[in-house]
Amino acid sequence: MNLARIAIRYAKALFDLALERGVIDTVYSDMKSLDQLCAMEEVKAVIHNPVISRQKKKDIILALTGANTDRLTASFIELIFSHGRGEYLAAAARNFIDLTRRHRRIRQVTLTTAVPVTGRLKEEMAALISGREKETVEFMEQVDPSVIGGFILRVDDAYIDASVRNRLNRYRKEFSLAPYTAE
Repeated sequence: MNLARIAIRYAKALFDLALERGVIDTVYSDMKSLDQLCAMEEVKAVIHNPVISRQKKKDIILALTGANTDRLTASFIELIFSHGRGEYLAAAARNFIDLTRRHRRIRQVTLTTAVPVTGRLKEEMAALISGREKETVEFMEQVDPSVIGGFILRVDDAYIDASVRNRLNRYRKEFSLAPYTAE
């Protein structure tokens, strides 16, 4: 079976059950936390370590998620590890997040600038991106001094790079490819 399909099937089953039970928002929050948790190198090392038993891995992940985790999320984690599919936990969490965002019409927006932007600018950008459909916008701001100026905007999977760094790199490439004439 295609490995990506395994994670998608687990995520879809969890999504359907969370929707049926009316705990979609709670599980969505848990899955976002779990996705961040699984991105940590130490946690990856535990999940992929063949020496550590499934039970111990499950106990570690449940301990790291905390006591405020929804019961459905905890049951999901138990199920994944009991079936020996712990390595798919992060992918299943990401797929669940994507399913929920599509269902709730949530747009993920990441704005990268050289300096922090004002709250008013964030609100205006969120209003512009949500448009007439009045979609919900999850706005993340990143500050990266290497951008130099301008901005990099990512809306879902669309990417706009209007940074000074990008323009300089383009000019550098154009000049390196241009033939020189000797006089």
